[in-house]
Amino acid sequence: MGEEAQQSNENKKRQRKKRKNFISNAKKYAKKGQLGRGTQIPEELYQYFVGILDVIKEGIQDPDERAALVRNVLERTKGEEINVVGNQLGCRLVELLLPYSSSEDLERFIEILSPELRKLSADNFSSHVIETLLRVSCARATEHLQETDEPPVKKSKKDDKYSEEHIKACHEFTLKICKYALNNLEDFVWDQYANHILRSALKCLSGITLLPGEKPKVNLFKETVQDKKGIPPHLTHMTYKVVPEEFKEIVMDFANRLSSWPQFKDMAYENLTSGLLQVLLYAVKNVDKKLTKNLVDKLMDESFVPEGWVGNADEEKKEEKDGEEQPLQGSNLPPVFESEPAVRLLEAALFVVKKKTYTQIYAKCFINRLGQLAAMPMLNFTVQRLIDNCQIKEEFEPMFDELSSKFDTLLACGNTGVLVALAKACLRIKARQAQFIQTLEKSLNCIEDNQKHFALQCLRLVPLGGNVEISTQGFFINIHGSVILQTVLDFQRPTKAVQSILELQSESLLYIFSEAKGCHVADAFCKGPFVGVKARDKLIWKLKGCYQTLAMSQHGSRAFEKIYESASNEQKVKIMAELSEKSNLLNSTNFGRLIATKLDVAGFKLSQNKWEQSHLKKCDNKAD
Repeated sequence: MGEEAQQSNENKKRQRKKRKNFISNAKKYAKKGQLGRGTQIPEELYQYFVGILDVIKEGIQDPDERAALVRNVLERTKGEEINVVGNQLGCRLVELLLPYSSSEDLERFIEILSPELRKLSADNFSSHVIETLLRVSCARATEHLQETDEPPVKKSKKDDKYSEEHIKACHEFTLKICKYALNNLEDFVWDQYANHILRSALKCLSGITLLPGEKPKVNLFKETVQDKKGIPPHLTHMTYKVVPEEFKEIVMDFANRLSSWPQFKDMAYENLTSGLLQVLLYAVKNVDKKLTKNLVDKLMDESFVPEGWVGNADEEKKEEKDGEEQPLQGSNLPPVFESEPAVRLLEAALFVVKKKTYTQIYAKCFINRLGQLAAMPMLNFTVQRLIDNCQIKEEFEPMFDELSSKFDTLLACGNTGVLVALAKACLRIKARQAQFIQTLEKSLNCIEDNQKHFALQCLRLVPLGGNVEISTQGFFINIHGSVILQTVLDFQRPTKAVQSILELQSESLLYIFSEAKGCHVADAFCKGPFVGVKARDKLIWKLKGCYQTLAMSQHGSRAFEKIYESASNEQKVKIMAELSEKSNLLNSTNFGRLIATKLDVAGFKLSQNKWEQSHLKKCDNKAD
């Protein structure tokens, strides 16, 4: 019964909540005579805005068309700016168009909205426009300071994107609104809308591009996000833009003012103020390392683990003696772990501190508690951040030893992100790699005769049951399991993982490499620095007869490219021969067609010798 329930949970897909369609709702409310929430705008203008949003949603790729649309729409807002930004629909459209506005239009909004900052900053709609104005102004004011990888080219004044006067106006507005927010700090901190203006001010002043875990907003113009994909989990590097020193001085003023408040110690325990302090820590990291340390020390001493705090572990033991099945949750944990806002702030502190302060946080909050914390739904993420930011082997090894006995518990409760963090740390610090594989094998019940099932069970992250006959197709691939297997393949001795992958049948490999979460295993196998050439050759041989199917699917075509790149010239010719046999079938899907064009399958079919002379020579040059 337990195995059946486990299997059903494994294959159960997460139900996604259906998102509300903003434009559909706007049209629906217009039919009822409700022209959006907030301030009222003329019905004609409201209907015009709805039509513009429809046009934008379809996508405008041509820059000239986009500029004309932005110019025309913002022209229609003249005389109605205050009402438009206070209206739900108007606010959304203006917020969307301001990054593409001309110098004149941006300065017009700055001039009209500046006298109304206090009222607009606390409004649930117009506050978003104020944030956007700040971000756009700061971006334009600092754009000329950013270094690029492109070689310097002599430009005339006509080639400059913005005039010196406009850059100066943007610079002055950025300073004006940030200083205004600083002067009204006592009011803005506790206001749910103005608080976000404070956060945007700190981001702009310190040069933050994206916060850890923050995803970039994709504009409705359907522009590609390019390389701004946010900071993935388990990475601890942030990039900052270059900003003037006077910007950094204001950040220090923010930090000094906030930290001197009597209620500073309580701010960590409220969602609104904790979020602000998190941004403050990330901002100060790029401004003053000493101030960062002082802020974290103050939080530790006054909020997270205040002096005189004593856990009630004795009460926990008493409850157990009296026959209670469940101990008091968190009874022996510091106060920081009793509040989610405080926990998230602690995670930010782990991200920004240096080694010495990191060690102090580990000793005060985590030591001898990792097993308990890792098994808790909310706190396992904090354990992951602790492991991610560990850089010293002597500190990581005790963490690993403390958690190694909890692998079974982590698999059972689903907190497998901790296992990912451990695997990444083993690779990064080059420690405990063999022990990690052994412990994971034992937890997945893949020891001795069952070692050949390690890769499959790792992908599923489910212990192997008593019945060894398991399904090798149609199973659910756990995203954490896939990342763990990829990381293990980068270990110094990935032999067990490599052998278990090569033990799989061709159909199983085809299924894994064609899945969104499994195709990256092909990358790790083909690029792994310690995966042998013979092992790659065997994988290429095992997939014989599957390349056509692999190249035709979305994720399979991606895996196919990685495998093809790692193949020898002789193997590439054999793969091409297989593809050319049924080239019409390959061209039946968009992904297959891209592969066929990239590899010139038609040219291979026409003349193999000419294809070899041109393509294999290119491959050799790339390898050199």
